[in-house]
Order: sequence, then C-alpha cells, then structure tokens
Amino acid sequence: MTEPDLLALDSGRLRVAHAFAPLLRENGLGTFDRVMAWSSGSLMRSVPGRSTVRIELNRPTGGVQVAFLKRYEPAYLTPAKRILRFLHWPGADDEALNEWRAILALRAAGFNTADPIAVGQSRSVGAVTRSFLLTAEIAGGIAAHDYARSLEARPRRRLALQVAELTRRFHDAGFVHKDCYLSHLFVVERGSGRALFFIDLQRVTNPRWRRRRWWIKDLAQLAYSAQLAGATSRDLLAFARAYLGRVNLTPADPRLLSSVVRRVQALHGRGPRYDVIWNQPGVHPPNV
Repeated sequence: MTEPDLLALDSGRLRVAHAFAPLLRENGLGTFDRVMAWSSGSLMRSVPGRSTVRIELNRPTGGVQVAFLKRYEPAYLTPAKRILRFLHWPGADDEALNEWRAILALRAAGFNTADPIAVGQSRSVGAVTRSFLLTAEIAGGIAAHDYARSLEARPRRRLALQVAELTRRFHDAGFVHKDCYLSHLFVVERGSGRALFFIDLQRVTNPRWRRRRWWIKDLAQLAYSAQLAGATSRDLLAFARAYLGRVNLTPADPRLLSSVVRRVQALHGRGPRYDVIWNQPGVHPPNV
C-alpha cells in the first residue's frame, strides 16, 4: 500500500485505506473526532495519554471486523516533546503517523504486519497533539512470547532460528525496531509452517548512522524477552549463529555479542523502559 491508495477525509485529518473506507462509513467513523470518541471495546493497554483498545466494527457485507485502535492524547506529550515536535525535531514525530509509515515501508519490503485501516491527526499551534492509528486484527495471531512458552525444546529452537533469520533480514533492510521484544512479534500458524508478524511499530526507523548501536539494542531486547519466555542458553546461541549467518564466529563477533549480553544484563537489572511482558514475576510496567 502506498500513499496514492489512501482516501483523505475530514479536511485531511483522517486518511483511510481505500479497501477499508466502506467499513468506516458503515460504522459512522468518517471524521477524526468520531474515531477519537469511540467508546466501546476492550482496553488492552493504557499509560497517561495513550491507550490501545480492541474494538469490533460491523462489516458492510455482514459479520464483524476486529481492529485495534491506538490513541494519543495531549497528556502523552511532555512540555519538552511538544517543543521538539513543533520544531520538527528528529525522533519527536507523531507516533501514530510514524507507525503508519513504518507499516507501509515494512510491507513494501516484504515483511508481515497488521493491515493498516486508518490514521488521523489533529494539530494545535502547529504541532500534532492528538492522533490515532487503526489496524486490523492479525487473525490467529499469538504473541511470540506466549507461543514460545507452549513449545518443547526442539520446536522452540526452530522458532529461535526463524526469529533470528527474520531479525537479520529486518536489519539488512536498514530497519531498527527499538522495542524488539517477543511481545511485539505475532505468530500465525499456517498448515505445517508459521508466519511472523511485526507489531507496535511506532518507534521503527531506518537510521543512516549508528545502526550497530540500534542492532545491539534490538538483539538484547529479543534475548531478554526470550529468557523470560523460557529460552535456554543453547537457544540463544543458535539464535546468534543464525542471525550472524555462520557457525564459526569471526574475530568481530564476540565484541558484538558481549555488547548484547551487557544490555541483557542491564534489562534484567532495571526492566525495560517500554512495553514488554507484564505477567512475569518481578516485571512491572514503567510509568511512561
């Protein structure tokens, strides 16, 4: 999906994928304010100024379309971030639009993501202060950390190899996730195989510089959440070899892996800053 495939509504405050325009019309969601005011659904995640709600929309042809509505309100912005956003500072962009663009970029590069339905923004004093992202449910999707817990040793190792190959391809394409926990990968079983989907892409970027730093961060987040999900040291070693694409390490590899290990140890010591697995003993959501 590219920008020409979109339908602009509500004086440009709302952009809708053409395929989903009838769905929004059927449910009276033709304006930014109506989407932001949607009141039904199941709350999946909430921090000050940001929430994610699972909602059900009536399809024009009958049946229900399950979707996820992620909304950002002014309380999510600190005074400093408001100023940076007004100045169009790199990294201070609206998360909803950033995730929308990341979804489109990843899909164009051949990665699986949730189907994007709509994105909306409202500005105040030249900066985006309210926004939303609406995506379709990934049918049959299971969070990878839950899926990993259900596996015996051999299938868990195969999953580790699949995640490693996906991560290598993701990084080779120039992307970094910045919240690359297993909770942000969904697994969909398809016959005898399975497909992996990226979710929660609001911080995904394609940096020109210091990519190694972000690779290390992504790998550490995966390793940390994999350990919480029951991964063994052998699983992690298999992951590392698959990610690097070689069985025998080169002289540069131990330095990379040592940097990853230090970050993993730091995560175990202080916990993650952003969303991860909150139903583990001793792991608590941050106040962000």
